Parts: sequence; C-alpha cells; structure tokens
Amino acid sequence: MKAKSVGIISRLDVKDSKGYIPSMVKKLSYRVKLYLDPVTAALAGVSEATEIDEMYADLVLVFGGDGTILRSLQLLPKPTPILGINMGEVGFLTVIDPETALYMIDRVLDDYEVVERARLAVKLNDFELPCAMNEAVIITSRPAKISQFKIFVDDKFMEDFRADGVVIATPTGSTAYAMSAGGPILDPRVDGIIIVPLAPYKLSARPWVVPGKSKIKLELMREDKESMVVVDGQYTASVRKSDVLTFTGCDTPALFVKFGDKFYDIVREKLGR
Repeated sequence: MKAKSVGIISRLDVKDSKGYIPSMVKKLSYRVKLYLDPVTAALAGVSEATEIDEMYADLVLVFGGDGTILRSLQLLPKPTPILGINMGEVGFLTVIDPETALYMIDRVLDDYEVVERARLAVKLNDFELPCAMNEAVIITSRPAKISQFKIFVDDKFMEDFRADGVVIATPTGSTAYAMSAGGPILDPRVDGIIIVPLAPYKLSARPWVVPGKSKIKLELMREDKESMVVVDGQYTASVRKSDVLTFTGCDTPALFVKFGDKFYDIVREKLGR
C-alpha cells in the first residue's frame, strides 16, 4: 500500500526533548497531505490542527505508548492503519523508536503492509459500547468490594464465582491487564478470547481461553453491588444486576502497519526488565 495522506497523533503529555515530532512533521510536509492533532500541531508550531475524530487519512503515526494508540483507535472516524512510534513506557503496540521512524518513513509511505488485530465488540443490554482492542474489565464501583458473576459461552453455562471483577481480553490484550491478573500470553495470531477472574473467591475459578467466534454473556448476581465496565481504560459505563454484558468478535479489526514479526522480541524485551 502507498500513503498519500498521513495523520500524526501524539501522547497528551509527550516529552520530545530531541524534537523527533517536529522533525517528522517537517519531513512529511513536503511529501503528503498532513493531519496533525492539537498536541502535534503545538509541538510543530503549526496553527492548523485536526481533531482525531476528523482524521480521514491513509495512514496514522502515533507518537506515544499503548494508551495513546487505544485512545486513537476509539476516536478515529474510520479503520486506518496505525504505525506506533514508542515514546511511552511499555509499548507492546508500538514497534519502532522515533529515530528509526524518521530514517525509514519514506520507505514506509511508498510501500507498507497491513496486519489485522482482532477486537472485541461489547454490548450492555442492547447498547453498543466501543470495541475493545485490549480488554473490557468488569469491576465493582466501590474499591475493596467483591461481586458475584455468572458467565455463559455460546449460551452454555461456564461458571459462576465471587471476585473483584472479570477481564475479557483479546490476544493482543493478553499482555496487558489479563496478564497482570494471571492470564496466559497469546500470540496475536491466535483466534481466541481470554476470560480472567480478578482475585476470585473460589479456587476452581481459573483463566479460560475460548474460540474467537464465541458469544460470551456475563450477568451480575448481587443486587446490592453496582459495578462498571471499562473498555481499554478509555470508556466507562455503569452495570447493575438487571443488566447483561455480551462480548463477541468485532466486525472491524484494528489495522497496524506490519513492521517485521516482532511479537516475541517485544514480549521478551518488555517483560525481561
């Protein structure tokens, strides 16, 4: 693929002491039509900015970490290939450093491949929430309180348990909250959905991996326990006993620029610290 227009999104609190972002803006301004989010425009000294939800670009560069990419995915107006440039702390979704990005961007624009990553469609009753790139987390609204959950997979009863919460994660999200809660690491190419109880009060409540085409239904069993669902740490909605949460594969996967097969290298590097 070839890009004729590029959007640039920067982490809200980005620290760019070496001026990588202004340098990228200057370099690309001679080649393609540019859309700069307000943070990027301010850093580059450009008066005209474009909000993320108005970026109709062929390709988007994201300077930041995983959180910036997750925020961008929820705001972009259409499925757009993303190249994550690591200026965050962890960065499982960012595959290149700023210096390398500046050096290689011309070749990327001329010919890049796109890889799809599965996302989760999340419904609260009949209301569609944003799709999740990493995970949806169901937790109690009050800290240090537990709730009781009942889970069905393809309308078959799977398990019920009391716990602090539940993580429903994609293979990409397996290295995020799900992993911290004791879930398995999945290669993003695996077609599966991860279910991880958070601090369950039941020894038999263990993490599950179910087929990616599954329909997962979660019900709250305690009337006195109000909970919330948090999608990718970006979107929050209240959940009560009468509500039903449903999770399926999202029709629109996330698109990323393929930059070599670095999954195992990234996991080894990030988790070996």
